[in-house]
Amino acid sequence: MSLIEILFSKKALISLALIVLISVLLTFFPLIGSLGFEFSVTIAFIASFISVFISAEFVNLDFRERFIRERRFADLVSSIFVLDFLLLAIPFVIGLLSSSIKDDCYIKEGAIFYVLIPVVTVFFSSSLGLLIGSLFSKRGFLFGSFILIAIICYSLWKLYNDPQIFSFNAVFGFFPGPLYDESIPITFTLVVYRLITVCWGLFLLTILGVIRGIKFKVLKAWDLLALFILILILIITEIKEEELGISYTRKYITDNILTGSVETEHFVIYFKPGTTEANSISLIANDHEWRYYQLKEFLQVNLNDKIRSYIYPDNETRKRVIGAGETTIANPIHKEIHLVYDVFPDHLLKHELTHVMSSEFGTRFLRISPKLGLVEGLAVASDWDGDGYTPHQWAEAMIKTNTAPDIREIIGIGFWYAPPAKSYTTMGSFVRYLIDSYGIEKFKTLYRMGDFSVYGKSVDELVSEWKKFLDGIYIPDKLLALAWYKFSQPSIFQGRCPRRIAELADKGIKAYKDENYYEARGYFLDALNLNKSDPVLIAGLAYAYYYNKGYNELIDLINNSQTLPEVDKNILENLRGNVLLQRGRVLEAKSVFESLLGKPLPEDVKREIEIKLNAISSGNDIEKKIREYFSTREKLYQAVILEEIIRDFPDYSPSYYLLGKIFYSKRDYKLAASYLIESESLGLPSESLEMDNLQLLGVSLFATGDYEGAIKRFQFIVDLEPNRVLKEYAIDLIERCEWAGK
Repeated sequence: MSLIEILFSKKALISLALIVLISVLLTFFPLIGSLGFEFSVTIAFIASFISVFISAEFVNLDFRERFIRERRFADLVSSIFVLDFLLLAIPFVIGLLSSSIKDDCYIKEGAIFYVLIPVVTVFFSSSLGLLIGSLFSKRGFLFGSFILIAIICYSLWKLYNDPQIFSFNAVFGFFPGPLYDESIPITFTLVVYRLITVCWGLFLLTILGVIRGIKFKVLKAWDLLALFILILILIITEIKEEELGISYTRKYITDNILTGSVETEHFVIYFKPGTTEANSISLIANDHEWRYYQLKEFLQVNLNDKIRSYIYPDNETRKRVIGAGETTIANPIHKEIHLVYDVFPDHLLKHELTHVMSSEFGTRFLRISPKLGLVEGLAVASDWDGDGYTPHQWAEAMIKTNTAPDIREIIGIGFWYAPPAKSYTTMGSFVRYLIDSYGIEKFKTLYRMGDFSVYGKSVDELVSEWKKFLDGIYIPDKLLALAWYKFSQPSIFQGRCPRRIAELADKGIKAYKDENYYEARGYFLDALNLNKSDPVLIAGLAYAYYYNKGYNELIDLINNSQTLPEVDKNILENLRGNVLLQRGRVLEAKSVFESLLGKPLPEDVKREIEIKLNAISSGNDIEKKIREYFSTREKLYQAVILEEIIRDFPDYSPSYYLLGKIFYSKRDYKLAASYLIESESLGLPSESLEMDNLQLLGVSLFATGDYEGAIKRFQFIVDLEPNRVLKEYAIDLIERCEWAGK
């Protein structure tokens, strides 16, 4: 058959209509409906089966019609490939038009993804269809589809069996995992894997050529050489999967990356020797066992198997090996957690351990609840770390500001569609209410079955009870403004150009962390050109301006950002005060700082303002040094400045407090404690600074084994701190000290 005959055949026209219909339908959905990664993956999946169908059916049709000589067969193969790629061009045009209409900004990356994923997939599946169709003249499409499904199932098995949550696949290209890492970059590994997929397609075509060469007695040495080279390439790439970053086994991770290990009563902990984590491994092991002890009591479970904990040296290593960069993950199926351990005690350890320990009452196969909202809600309810306020208080603040998601919409798969901060906190509050009101055993039944009938009430009735309970929760007025600040980020399904903005923001944050503020500024500006009202991007740009000494640009940015939510605006006003301070306009800076003290702000910013005001009131020499301290983020330079203050003004307590914080962040708890004890004895200028000093000192003393000293500091917090969450945090650490002492 000629290309024209194939193109206007009934099978081709039906295939064309199907892929056009699906492509148009996709444009009505957020994220997946624009030319980008998700669109490419969806089209690749659909086009793989269509191209197998066309290739297998038309190669069979020509076999049935007439005897095919080599030249005619080459023409037929070319015609089939042209048709398959022509069908693939139509979704590309539809996706491109959709992106243009929606003013999407990911078109360049989307086009690259389209070439790497659907185009390569169609080449592979067309080659598969030609080979299978030639071998099985009547059931080519059936067997070809079975092979595609088997390839997908193999990837699903790998996801189930192996530690990583990403998967490379010949059909859909790449699955990044169900994570909140919004940036999906085009990586070297993806390009290499798709080249390997092309080699598989060439391998299938070469086999077909060898079979036909033998059949028609025209086999050439080149065909055999090409087959040998392709087999060699595919064998080498299979052996070198870990080095190429395609797939990792647990053995490879523990043999080549996290080669150190320690075993405790309930854990096997893997880490990289020579790192900060290695030097603190006893403390980390203690943290694991304490959280296990707490969760054993709360969940009323006890695991028979030891939990494997993988401690990565940084987010980049975890991203490469597991597929999770900024997101910490747990694997309930295999009872393992994957952490980047920043500061003791790790604030995510208890959350992730909950996922593992709740596997004892999860579903049989996946070891979790069939309702995703219950999975994450239980982890929040168990951890109960509310970032200064309880999840109950945050949930009530969201309800009062009409920003809370509907419980009924986020119990199941809808949990992923809501903004993460909102869905986690709301479900955590709801689940904690159910456990406190009805007991853990009933919740375990709900968790396993996903059926609220265990309570003898409907979901609506339980939600009404929960909201009535929240009505009695005290929340300060400033929490409403803080809730806007904490929960303002939209879901990735709601924002414009989310992948592109996330990619630029990630690059900006990395440059900022590396103290390359000029480069960070460029990335944040590019991102803001796509979303001019994103408070996170505005804050990132503002700090990049400040530390790059772009004071005029910073003031212009602040003046043009007056429509931001109150807390975000207050954070920028603090930077305005910093600029005035750096320019020597001390009285004006003091006025700005004083005006901010009574306004809603994150606690760390509030403490920073208190130190600056104290320095201004202490006199010119101290003020100049503190001004210099707040002009940089370079820790060594800051430490030198603080040491100079201590040398010249040994009674100035904030210098000891700030130096203690630096050593605390570096996990040198012994040095941190020595400076924090000094600031404690001298007395700090505000209650919030005193409380923070007590908390940091208590943890530092615990880390160095001084449990009595730690208990003394935490008891001060319990006796003096009005904030209930901080009291509970201190009580938790007192209990930890007593447990560790035994």
